[in-house]
Amino acid sequence: MKPAHTTVEITRVFDISADALFAHWVSPKTRLRWEAGPDTGMKYDAFDTRSGGREIVRIFEGGAEIGRMVQSVHVVEPGDHIATSIEATFDGVVTMLMQTTVQFERTKNGTRLNATCQIADLKGRDQSERHKRGWEWIFDRFAADIADHGLVSA
Repeated sequence: MKPAHTTVEITRVFDISADALFAHWVSPKTRLRWEAGPDTGMKYDAFDTRSGGREIVRIFEGGAEIGRMVQSVHVVEPGDHIATSIEATFDGVVTMLMQTTVQFERTKNGTRLNATCQIADLKGRDQSERHKRGWEWIFDRFAADIADHGLVSA
């Protein structure tokens, strides 16, 4: 089967400084709530958001592990951007490869948060809508975490 490729771009604007928003994005304490909460079906072995870091995310459905994603963190520029790549394995087979940049663009009144994800689905599935919804879900949970808990303290 021929792989399918897509690029997804999502933007959200926050009335928060890029440095404060970045600190909240990378904090293990906040990521545990908004990115890997008990309702997400994702469990991280550890958080390692630094250049050269590696994170393993186990994916669960109905209490059983159905797959995992290995995320390599390539570049971290505090207050500016993060660049990562992910290898997703399901049923013992690599099924998807992704590379992502998350940018914290300073604006007059805060920050424009931009996520760009390039996806190669090795099973030939069009992942455009699924990943767009996924990134909207991530941004919604991130914003809700800030609203519910306030910004992480430095």
